[in-house]
Amino acid sequence: MTFMTALLNTLMGMGTVFAVLIFISLIISLFVYIPAVEQKIQNFFNGLKKGKNDSAPKEVAETLQEETEQSEEEEELIDDAQLVAVIMAAIAASSDGAVSADKLIVRSVRRVRTRR
Repeated sequence: MTFMTALLNTLMGMGTVFAVLIFISLIISLFVYIPAVEQKIQNFFNGLKKGKNDSAPKEVAETLQEETEQSEEEEELIDDAQLVAVIMAAIAASSDGAVSADKLIVRSVRRVRTRR
């Protein structure tokens, strides 16, 4: 009887795991439809706002454009900081300890065209 009980417990546990995995995969497969539903909801609320104030979409568009420009500037700064860090690490590694890393200063970074 104990062997049969152990076998049934194992099968029940494995069945539960597979059922949950199938459920999770179905939920993940529905993620494709989220942008369409989100767009419909946004259009619905924009329609409600349009009835109250016609200038609101223009203001929202201008605000979004300003935020996009600010985020692009921040991304460029972040990329430059990462680039400087990589350059500093490469110089420190290639100097084999001749120059300490805290004495290195990057004064400017220029892009160089590469031949293709």
